[in-house]
Amino acid sequence: MRRFPQRLSIRAGLVLLALLAVLPALALQVYDGVKQRRHLVDDATMEARRAAAAMAQSQTRITESTRLLLATLAAMPEVKRMNTAACDALFASLLHDNPLYINILAVDSHGDIIASGIPFGRVNLSDRKHFLEAMASGRFSAGEYIVSRTTYDAAFPFAMPFRDESGRIAGVLIAAIKLSHFDDAFDRMLMPPGSILGITDHQGIRLYYRPKSPTNPPGAPIREEVWKAVSTGPENQGVELLPGSDGFKRFYAFERLSLGPGQPPYMYFVVGLPESTVLGAARKALEGNLFFLAASALLALCVAWFFGGPVIAGRLDRLADTAGRIGQGDLAARTGLPHGESGIAKVAKNLDAMASLLAAHDAARNQALAALRQSQERMGHIASSMADWIFETDGEDRYVYISEKVARTLGYEPGALLGKTPFDFLAPGEEHAFRAAFAQAKAARAPLRDLTAWRATRDGDKRCVLTSAVPWHDETGAFKGYRGVDRDVTASVRAQQELRDSLAEKDILLKEIHHRVKNNLQIISGLLYLQEERVQDPEALESFRESRSRIASMALVHEELYRSNDLARVRLDHYIQELLPRLLGHDQKTPVIAYDCRLASVDVPIEKAVPAGLALNELLTNAYKHAFQDRPAGILRLRLVADDKTVTIVVGDDGPGLPPDFDLEAAGTLGMQLVANLARQLGGEVHAGNDAAGAVFTLRFPR
Repeated sequence: MRRFPQRLSIRAGLVLLALLAVLPALALQVYDGVKQRRHLVDDATMEARRAAAAMAQSQTRITESTRLLLATLAAMPEVKRMNTAACDALFASLLHDNPLYINILAVDSHGDIIASGIPFGRVNLSDRKHFLEAMASGRFSAGEYIVSRTTYDAAFPFAMPFRDESGRIAGVLIAAIKLSHFDDAFDRMLMPPGSILGITDHQGIRLYYRPKSPTNPPGAPIREEVWKAVSTGPENQGVELLPGSDGFKRFYAFERLSLGPGQPPYMYFVVGLPESTVLGAARKALEGNLFFLAASALLALCVAWFFGGPVIAGRLDRLADTAGRIGQGDLAARTGLPHGESGIAKVAKNLDAMASLLAAHDAARNQALAALRQSQERMGHIASSMADWIFETDGEDRYVYISEKVARTLGYEPGALLGKTPFDFLAPGEEHAFRAAFAQAKAARAPLRDLTAWRATRDGDKRCVLTSAVPWHDETGAFKGYRGVDRDVTASVRAQQELRDSLAEKDILLKEIHHRVKNNLQIISGLLYLQEERVQDPEALESFRESRSRIASMALVHEELYRSNDLARVRLDHYIQELLPRLLGHDQKTPVIAYDCRLASVDVPIEKAVPAGLALNELLTNAYKHAFQDRPAGILRLRLVADDKTVTIVVGDDGPGLPPDFDLEAAGTLGMQLVANLARQLGGEVHAGNDAAGAVFTLRFPR
């Protein structure tokens, strides 16, 4: 049986060989085109994901800043007291310093606006999602697409409840951000032509869309197909290839944002890259290469047809071998045949040229991918720390890039700062601490985290700036400098200082109140002492003295508070040491009393100190009257102990002791009844009994 090639002529064989030589190159072109397409799709997917993640991270920082702002406002006395005039001024100042917000306002528990950063009429927000969720949950909440009822502009609100002085929720603070602030972020993304950025709320209502299009207006729902893709699934991000409203297919990357773990998303970011732009370069390159390959194949067929023969066949074998090696990915393979403008020499020339072109194309593609990765890395670093104005320094700490927003805070145009260092603009007294912290982080190649320093402005003022940055390196891993952001925190720093000053002022006022209460009680005691001079009845005179003793014990509590650094608690051991000499001071008619005191360091709240002091006063007075009567001397024992839950006070004497049938609850004296009532007021109990030495009274109450 004859083999199939034996029936071919030399011309046909050479033509067949020429075709076979071209086929590997054709396969290589198709394979390279598919591979390049896959790389471009992967790069586009990564680029879209990073862009969506960058926008989402920027919004996350805005959300956290808003949460901090509302939490700070909720703690301010003006808001707690719902002081409309003070809140209006405060909110207006915040709006002036934070143009990101369209309005900042406070509403009462019925949804009526009580304060606003801009003038307002009678407006009720009780039907708004953010108001209802904040009132129901008692925590920070996000809203949905709204048209502001105070500015009539599209906005996205956040809300946080605030409480009055008693701790009850009195209303809600609301900060609505401008949706137009995303314009700058979209412009900085430098996306390919035809790319889009879409943002929706939790219902798929469009908050923002760029470039603007009449088919995609804000406030309207997005396409159901796109909404289904971005709102379903367990992951917070993903990429889908879907047709857009304009009919063009795009790679849509989405990112979901939630206020916390386990909470539903409140905002969705969608970035779309057009398929035609992503794959256009690969398609054009493939068409060009195929055209070049077709021309080369046609020339090879002509040479084979007209110059057939053993020499030609041998050279064709070499051409086929070289083409096969190229088809296997060896782009360094060459024919080794002389080049010329006709015949096999021309085919060899074209085949070698094609291999060189493919090698150059592969090198250019790798270089482009490296440049793209470097660009993506830079954008990632910048996006990860976006807050106010962005900067980049070199290895010598000199600014090589700084964004325009620096002019709003420091007054300098960005160009005037290039070549300068952050240390050139520090306010007096900031140099040592800031430079030391910066140098320490740089030596460890560590990020700069919340590094605060006062900077001098162009007009001679100073602003407090919070710096955060990360180190960046080139492709060899060499340290090149820092990339990060500076944020103006002057308002918050000054507000914190004002708050500390206000607290110190209130501490002084409270001490003065305790001092005046003590003085007033001493005046009352003095009036009772003067009244004693006119009282002749011994029983009435004793009542006056007991009343003065009780008033003195209460005054001593306020005196202890006045002298203490803690205005909420009283040291009982100090109180007892002060009370004993005042209550049982010696004179010629007083028996000599020896004190056996063992007092632990115990402090109690003021609401416990007053009844405990009165009860102790009665027990000491009772011991003085009954244990030491008609005796020249005696011993008074005092014990004060406490654990984490209970305070115990023991008062004992060496007198004759209590009668066997003594019952504290049934005692007819005012003093014992007062001790029993004070023990119940303290939430504790009092026990009376005898030991080997004499009478013992034990008072216990919760600490």
